[in-house]
Amino acid sequence: MKYFEKGDILLSDFDGVVLDSQKRLDEEMQGETSFDKWMDFLNGIHWGEFLQECEFIPGAVETLLELQKMGILQGFLPKIHSMEEGKEKTIILRDLGFQVPIHFVLQEQEKNEVYIPNRKVVLLDDKERNYMNWLKNGGKSILYDPEEKSCGKKYVKSMYDLLK
Repeated sequence: MKYFEKGDILLSDFDGVVLDSQKRLDEEMQGETSFDKWMDFLNGIHWGEFLQECEFIPGAVETLLELQKMGILQGFLPKIHSMEEGKEKTIILRDLGFQVPIHFVLQEQEKNEVYIPNRKVVLLDDKERNYMNWLKNGGKSILYDPEEKSCGKKYVKSMYDLLK
């Protein structure tokens, strides 16, 4: 496989990789930069309803389920703003058939603080900041970038590319 070496394991983000929830959040807040307004918004969301209204990233579920079956996908590493959000994300992933661990990253944490990267742990994320931080701390990263804006970074334009 092109993106994984023998013995590599994959940890996947959720927002922007499984569901288009990050795009919907950004659309709702329309460029708002105030931290306090974002926190008020995120704390006021009914997460079950919000996530049910999101669409799946094309090919994400099928690809990640296949990678789970192959033993490559070993977990999810989603950022959460509340326990309710974590609960609802867990329900979605379990209902889809994912049986791997879910390692929640709290708002004030970095992903590498929750799961320690190493040269055999690959992070799949849609955020360049997470991609770079994971690399800087000793892991491997793949950026999900359907618009191909990531110059010089290891990325996939389609989730199906992970199976090549």
